[in-house]
Amino acid sequence: MKKILSAIVVVAAVVFAPSAQAQFALDLKLAYALPMGDYTLNSPLSDSVSGALPIGLDARYRFTPNLSAGVYFQYAPAFVKNCSPGFSCSASGVRLGIEAVYAFMPDAGFNPWVSLGTGWEWATLKTTGGGEADASATLDGWEYFNIQVGGDVALSKMFSVGPYVGFSGGTYTTLSGSFGGTNASVSIPSANRAFHSWFQFGVKGTLNL
Repeated sequence: MKKILSAIVVVAAVVFAPSAQAQFALDLKLAYALPMGDYTLNSPLSDSVSGALPIGLDARYRFTPNLSAGVYFQYAPAFVKNCSPGFSCSASGVRLGIEAVYAFMPDAGFNPWVSLGTGWEWATLKTTGGGEADASATLDGWEYFNIQVGGDVALSKMFSVGPYVGFSGGTYTTLSGSFGGTNASVSIPSANRAFHSWFQFGVKGTLNL
């Protein structure tokens, strides 16, 4: 009986002992993204934008040295294609969601990692030409998955930096916008919905708190 009690005490001490590892992490990501797929059926993303510059901020809590989870936010100004002469065009995307991250060698100088997330995505296109010609459209929908793979180089116990690549995909289900001062919002019919995706590559900096 004493041996059993001793074993329980040892296990409890290991499980509930204060961790020497930083429990919180903030990630800042800068990347370039390429569009694939369609906004809606037979309307390719690449017909409207040639690429985007995602700027992301992730906040994570470490449950173990290897496993963490949290939320991600990303804003991405995009490069518009085929803007009509005499008009000014701009486009951007926003992502917001949750993610889980697994670090393979958290105590090593180089730490490979992989993350899987899901959330919601918005894409906005604006055209200004003065007066009633001004228009904007925003599509939004579920981002089914957001997969990223990278590697961190430790600069100190608090800071690391390294490259990453990512692939995300989803479907826009709602279209809202304005034209000539008139606002409207509609659900995109199921028959007109299409899958789209983004491939991005960039660099991530991490602050361990």
